[in-house]
Amino acid sequence: MVASSLITPSPACNILLDLPPRSGQRPLVAVVVSLYNYADCILETLETVALQTLEGIQLVVVDDASTDLGAARVEGWLVEHQDCFCSVRLLQHQHNGGLAAARNTGFAATTTAWVWVQDADNPLAPRALEQSHRLAQCVDDQVAVVHPLLLTVPPMASPQVFQGEGRPWQQSIFATSNAVDAMALIRRSAWQEVGGYVHIPGGWEDYDFWCSLIDAGWSGVQCPQPLGRYSVHQDSMTAVTALPNVRGLEHLLKERHPWLTCVGGTTGTR
Repeated sequence: MVASSLITPSPACNILLDLPPRSGQRPLVAVVVSLYNYADCILETLETVALQTLEGIQLVVVDDASTDLGAARVEGWLVEHQDCFCSVRLLQHQHNGGLAAARNTGFAATTTAWVWVQDADNPLAPRALEQSHRLAQCVDDQVAVVHPLLLTVPPMASPQVFQGEGRPWQQSIFATSNAVDAMALIRRSAWQEVGGYVHIPGGWEDYDFWCSLIDAGWSGVQCPQPLGRYSVHQDSMTAVTALPNVRGLEHLLKERHPWLTCVGGTTGTR
């Protein structure tokens, strides 16, 4: 696979649930959750979104044509917990498009200036959105990402840098590894400027997205508190698709972003 042949799917969507904003409440932050066959843990994650201390959350869940009961469970949960959010949307792809497609569908359905990207299996700390949004109000116009520290569960023998070591956003760091996890607060206009997420066969869509932001002159800042939980398990995208294809992924990303020097390393996230 060469970089010039990459195609990001745009599957048609069914709207399973669309609860408009409550009267008098303006959404401050959107939370986009991509879902694919995580019926066993998605409700636990959504519970942590409902418990956020920030008011005015616009919640968008995109089911990427799951083959389990995840979408049905989410729909029931959203109806029951709709008062926790400013507005709620549940969308379902008519066919599986992959992670990049699901993230892009979610972003396109939001109306806020800042969007939090949430994985289906990684819960949030109660003040994650409040603290990230507060920092976002203080940054300059070229900052596209506010990214927190994450705790690994179960703990890893050698934690990845975006989970424990706290290295801030720097191009020199991205040149050799992915220093930022997918779960972060992202400026919607920056997502739009770079054309959204690109489908990377085998994974690393998030790493590629950060590199695309850097290519376009955007930067990021670190929120130096652990605000979420990164679940390490054998069924994750990293374990199933990325790690077995690490060499090809490294070469593909280096072709797309020539300043990368990661060939031969073990970079990338879920």
